[in-house]
Amino acid sequence: MRHWLSFALSVGFLAANAGPSLAEHAKINLDVISSGEQVTAFVDQTPPEHGKNPRPVLKVKAGQPIKIQWMLTNVYPHKTLENVVVHFYVAKQGKVGQKPTPDLSVEDNVVHETAMEMDFKPGAKAGARNTLKIDKPGSYLVRIETRQTNSDHEHFAAVDIVVEDEKR
Repeated sequence: MRHWLSFALSVGFLAANAGPSLAEHAKINLDVISSGEQVTAFVDQTPPEHGKNPRPVLKVKAGQPIKIQWMLTNVYPHKTLENVVVHFYVAKQGKVGQKPTPDLSVEDNVVHETAMEMDFKPGAKAGARNTLKIDKPGSYLVRIETRQTNSDHEHFAAVDIVVEDEKR
């Protein structure tokens, strides 16, 4: 009898927790590397716009090369995601962990920005590698996000970079 009860509870637990994971449509990995230090962020979701997980933080010196690599995968096993916009940017923000995302309409905020629209077949991947330098000390947000997935939420991964004066 104990075994059946244990089995029933296990099945109940799995069934209760299977729903949200089946609704996910993207897996995202974001790596940010500078001077031998690396931080990695994994998929988070909106709403809220800033997500649910704290962002990893990487400290760099002004003018130091920063390598950024991201990979986005459609994890639906049988569904093509059509006309998905993949938006990537690096932008100045007020402080580390800032909840509202930076205003990208302010030209001085944007360090780098790209976007592409594509169809993601089941298991399809998109990714990019960039190397950039930021000369002005401050706090910056690195973010890769989906848009237009026809879902009640979108996915993203984000890292905060603190650029320190090179003299420190």
